[in-house]
Amino acid sequence: MSASPPAETAAPHFALALIGVDRPGIVATVAGGLAELGCNLEDVSTSLLRGHFAMVLVFSSATAAGADEIRRHLLARSPGFDLHLDIWPITEVVPEGRTSHVLRIHGPDQIGIVAAIAEVIAAHSGSIREMSCSREEGASPTYVVVLELEVPPGSSTSGLQEALDQTAARLGLRLTFEPVSDDVL
Repeated sequence: MSASPPAETAAPHFALALIGVDRPGIVATVAGGLAELGCNLEDVSTSLLRGHFAMVLVFSSATAAGADEIRRHLLARSPGFDLHLDIWPITEVVPEGRTSHVLRIHGPDQIGIVAAIAEVIAAHSGSIREMSCSREEGASPTYVVVLELEVPPGSSTSGLQEALDQTAARLGLRLTFEPVSDDVL
């Protein structure tokens, strides 16, 4: 009787979040430092926020030690960047769903736009997969929000549309809500 091969264990996964004043080399420094430790980048999202570079990522590593060691290694590689950096282990790695709708909102800047829209989406069992918001300066500052949503099959998209329209009207916003075609993806 032959012995079966040992069961493969999943590599530990970690999340990383950082922000710092934007300058060339941040991604190269972080990605290079993780590669030195044998880490594999699995999901990465970056954004420029009013002159600050922000990055959130999920990575795995069968060879790296704990989150504190990884953080120390990255900070040692980036002394001139003044990064705010945190790393923590994550236990669940859930496969992503898919974007089913895109929502675009534009109107006068005011407190509570994102909160009001997010509450409507959550009340209709929708999930915000990606979101980009920006404030456009000027005599009358405006706010622009673009969201990629996942609306579960069987949910009432017409009910969600109606609730979004009501919220937008109450806040004086213009919005478009449209399904994403599989052809586009």
